[in-house]
Amino acid sequence: MSWRRVRIWLAVWTPLLWLALELVTYPKDRPLSSGLGRVLGGFVAAHVASYPAWLPGLLALLAVAAAVLSALRGAKDRRLALALLALAVALGAWALAQMGWTHLALGARRSSVSWLFQAVALALAALAIWQWVVGHQERAGLAVEALQRTWRLFKTNRQGMIGLATLVVFVAMALLAPFLADHRYLNAGYPVGAMLAHPSLSWPRLFGTDEQGMSVLAEFIWSARISLVVGLTASAISGVIGALVGIAAGFYGGWKGEMSMRATDFFLVLPWLPLAMVLAAAWGRNYGMIILIIGITSWPSTARLIRAETLRVRELQFIERSRAIGSTDTHTMRSHILPNVLPLIFANTVLVVAIAILSETTLSFLGLGDPLNFSWGTMLRNAWTSGGASLPAWWYIVPPGAAIVLVVLGFTFVGRAFDAILDPKLRKRESAGAERVGQGQTRHTRGAALEEEP
Repeated sequence: MSWRRVRIWLAVWTPLLWLALELVTYPKDRPLSSGLGRVLGGFVAAHVASYPAWLPGLLALLAVAAAVLSALRGAKDRRLALALLALAVALGAWALAQMGWTHLALGARRSSVSWLFQAVALALAALAIWQWVVGHQERAGLAVEALQRTWRLFKTNRQGMIGLATLVVFVAMALLAPFLADHRYLNAGYPVGAMLAHPSLSWPRLFGTDEQGMSVLAEFIWSARISLVVGLTASAISGVIGALVGIAAGFYGGWKGEMSMRATDFFLVLPWLPLAMVLAAAWGRNYGMIILIIGITSWPSTARLIRAETLRVRELQFIERSRAIGSTDTHTMRSHILPNVLPLIFANTVLVVAIAILSETTLSFLGLGDPLNFSWGTMLRNAWTSGGASLPAWWYIVPPGAAIVLVVLGFTFVGRAFDAILDPKLRKRESAGAERVGQGQTRHTRGAALEEEP
């Protein structure tokens, strides 16, 4: 039974997700050279998983809402409701601990065991997923088969696999940054060599130094975090807004759909670069503002695409049956429209990540990025203003420029691969083209063999 595979997936991916979340907030002052004990102790450091209190609080409210809905469905989802309720309690305790209200003592310091709350929350989330799978074996089996079929098709796409391998390398580099490069090398008080020194075999000077003698390699590795976080977060915001607007506009139609599309057109022609300059001048230069700007200006294309797909899906027979039995519009959109357009949302969001990274690079290069953090765009700006382009200090310019190109190409290749998987006509056209190329090569080989015969 295919639904039982979820148990294996949860056993593999839950620890990997825990490790990734630990590395995101891992202390920056514990490189591998600091010793094994200090490195392992970093995973249980006081500020690991120390997120803002509103984040676990919001997740707790969502878990409570999901538990209530599961309880209302009947006895089949009773265990799922209990698992979600336990998850909500753990998240709520985590939020209170982050606000310093542990043991109901006023003035108590923020929790120093956030890493433990994070581990418990992940374990309970995995348990909730498994309880849903057990209670909905048929739906879970169909989902597993769809994922397996998608992965089999994805593996046959050479561009997609190249893009995926490229992204895995850069994501691993970003997560392992505390181990690969000491964060103190990003401080002008810890130069590793002379100003704009050429690359050498020494690890900190492998990519040379910048105009202050700091390690370009350390800047390159730590910049991957900012660039990827900005790109992924902004594209997630864009995907959510675009999906909501597109589904609503396509499902309702009429004046509601027209109003939604006119709002989409307004944001489509909104000049995001002048808007970024104005907002940066008003609220300061920080990456939170950059994420917000990119997110609210890059969703119109997603909305238009999802609207077109929703117009097609709403005319299918199962949508008519859903309306005939008295289903509400919200239920129809959530249970029938969304699952059918979700793969398209995912594929388009992957493509938007590349646009978001390029947008962040542009803003940082123009001096609108966060001056307290490094990104690849900030590195290019510093190289330009310091005269690195005219010297030329190629070791200061090539690494961030090549990284931007490779990451953008990686997301583009993965997005196009998903487009080919989701569009059978495109997949057949590519397969036919590959088959014609193969037949042409075979005919050429046979012709050459006949010519060589005496």
